[in-house]
Amino acid sequence: MNGMKNAVHLGILAIWAVLGAMLSLKLVLGAFALFTPLAFWLWFAGFAAVTTLAVKKFQGPLAALGIHAAAFGILHLIPRVFPLDLLRLGLDFLSAR
Repeated sequence: MNGMKNAVHLGILAIWAVLGAMLSLKLVLGAFALFTPLAFWLWFAGFAAVTTLAVKKFQGPLAALGIHAAAFGILHLIPRVFPLDLLRLGLDFLSAR
């Protein structure tokens, strides 16, 4: 059961990573911007760490899927004001491009 939970978690993080790689390539090759890809990957590392800690506390693949769905929903609920917008930085980068 843990193997399937880890596979679901890894699959969802892989989707985020592919989207981030496409964003990074588009920005670095198009406008030679380095700050945005770096900021995204730092945000993604934190997001992956937080969701990994949350997934460890539950059993089963549906729990991993639920944690990622809840994290995605919570990120959308965070307002776009200065200190809090850093929590949704990667989501905003991906939705703007």
